[in-house]
Amino acid sequence: MKKKIYYSTGLIILTFLMILLVMSFTFQQSVPDSHQAFIEEKGWDLAFYFPKKESFLVPDYPEALQTYKIAGVDFTGYENITRHRYRLTQPCDSRYLEAVILTADNKIMDSYINVSETVPGVTEMTEKDKYIKKEICYEKGT
Repeated sequence: MKKKIYYSTGLIILTFLMILLVMSFTFQQSVPDSHQAFIEEKGWDLAFYFPKKESFLVPDYPEALQTYKIAGVDFTGYENITRHRYRLTQPCDSRYLEAVILTADNKIMDSYINVSETVPGVTEMTEKDKYIKKEICYEKGT
């Protein structure tokens, strides 16, 4: 009887490890090399979350356009924009950060960082060291 329990437990653990291995491989395959290189070039690290890919509509009201402009994003001359979201490992208080890469015709046109649970939550995609010095995530004095 005990032998069957040990075999069952071992089989469950082995199955769980196989699922993690498949998920890890799928995650690595779902991130284009150019996107991963772009993010790592700025010193950021991707967290183990599946990326989100969605079409992006350029906002048509001035406040939103101004927000993106402050973040360094320029939509001029682009159509059929796709937004790729990647969770970053860097913590931001109780929130998380996402690197957002905008592509048009399968080429990177621009990028920004999205801070969760903030409005508008869009900031310039800078190098990690410069971003942290801006103290966006951490209150002064902590």
